[in-house]
Amino acid sequence: MHFYLLIVLFFSVTSICFGQNTVGLISYNANKAFEGYNLLYPLDQPTVFLLNNCGEIVHTWEDDANMVPGNSAYLLPNGNLVKTKRDRSSQGFITSSGRSDWVEVRDWDNNLMASFYANDSLQRLHHDIAVTDRNTVLMIIWDLKSMDECIAAGKDTSQMQDDVILSEKIVEWDYKTDSIV
Repeated sequence: MHFYLLIVLFFSVTSICFGQNTVGLISYNANKAFEGYNLLYPLDQPTVFLLNNCGEIVHTWEDDANMVPGNSAYLLPNGNLVKTKRDRSSQGFITSSGRSDWVEVRDWDNNLMASFYANDSLQRLHHDIAVTDRNTVLMIIWDLKSMDECIAAGKDTSQMQDDVILSEKIVEWDYKTDSIV
């Protein structure tokens, strides 16, 4: 008797579990959703997706398979995409998860319009950016400061554990002229 109950329970549970949607859009309430689209740049893969509110892919911007998100992507009013990215194998003095190598501007057809790179022994792009209405991008950049620079700036170095400090700076990049503002 117990065996038959277990079989009935098994089929009841599995039919409930397998009968439910587990991939894609499960529910949509038009009264609670914002109008427009959703920009999705999933971790550890190279493609940026533009989705409608029904979860359907409207457009994609693909990249080389070795490129992964620097954790930010923004769609401009004219349809251009601004995104941060990094080479999956990139090294540098900062290896935390909030790192990036490039900021790129791409048109609707995924043509590269402008690119800014920062990853060397003195600085590295952080993960987020802010696009302004003046065709510029504000970028957070980690900035390595030596012991001598810290002393010159008036830093009390008695509490320093290393001979360097990672500071941050904000850089404004005009992507139309490819210049630092």
